[in-house]
Amino acid sequence: MQRGFGIRKLLAVILVAIVAIIPLFVKTPYILGIFVTTFYMACCTMAWSVLGGLTGQISLGHAGFMGLGSYIAALLITKAGVSPWISMVLAFFIVGAIAAVLLSPCFILSGTYFTLVTIAFAEAFRNLFTNWNYAGGGQGILIPMKGNSLIIMRWISKIPYYYIALIMLVCFYLIIRFIDRSKLGYALKTIREDEDTANAVGINPFKYKFIATFISTGMIAIVGVFYANYIGYINADILKQSQSLNFVMPAIIGGIGSITGPLLGALILTPLSEFLNAALSSIAGGLNLVVYAVIVIIVILFQPTGIMGWFEGSKVRKAINKKLDEIDEKFFAKK
Repeated sequence: MQRGFGIRKLLAVILVAIVAIIPLFVKTPYILGIFVTTFYMACCTMAWSVLGGLTGQISLGHAGFMGLGSYIAALLITKAGVSPWISMVLAFFIVGAIAAVLLSPCFILSGTYFTLVTIAFAEAFRNLFTNWNYAGGGQGILIPMKGNSLIIMRWISKIPYYYIALIMLVCFYLIIRFIDRSKLGYALKTIREDEDTANAVGINPFKYKFIATFISTGMIAIVGVFYANYIGYINADILKQSQSLNFVMPAIIGGIGSITGPLLGALILTPLSEFLNAALSSIAGGLNLVVYAVIVIIVILFQPTGIMGWFEGSKVRKAINKKLDEIDEKFFAKK
């Protein structure tokens, strides 16, 4: 048995259980809304990390693929009466396939060049939906409220959205953790570190980049479906590049190279952004963004590997691991 597995698993379950009972004590819609936003933003960041973190292909166009998922859901719901749950499955495969096919000719590019291509595709999608009358044009699409129902994923209360977003967060984390430890994950990380070496040992970079793109964009499309139903309205602004930056920054702060880093970064930065917006926007418009940017820049300058990068090499981690191992051996070791 892997050392520390038992106690770490137990602590993770306890943490999720604590988060799950928060709505029993917190009734304020605004606070619950911050939690929901934090959860789905964390999902976006983790979805991005499959391509940007594990594979090393930095995308600044993921807002375009999230928006594409939102529009697919909104059109299916309003035009064909398709359930949002079915729309999630369809959006995953449709958006994943479209993104993988569109970006596949660009897999030979790396660094800034690949990033620019992803921005171009996101802008192309934004212009398409802005000028496409069937999709609402510049006015967007309003998803009508037809009562509280699990089938149509629409509620007046934020509590059901809280639990859906939390379940989605846990599922995304477990999926990405599984990928990280699988043959696929090792192949992606080899490509990230040295594509020539990957080729030399028999790993096909094109094949694995295609798979990573499919999974990454498909997952963020699922978040787009949730977002469309949660907000009840979408327009082309959801596809802006600034939205993509909101997915990337938590990964940078938390640690791009780790699995927990993007999740941790999102859990810190999203509530921080909401707090700064509430506290400073009334003083001067945009001041919250300035403070937020300064905090992000300081972290990048002094800890470029992110929070998890610092933690992995710190004495704190060694002390915590030692204590957890002692507890594990005492209570969870096999007889």
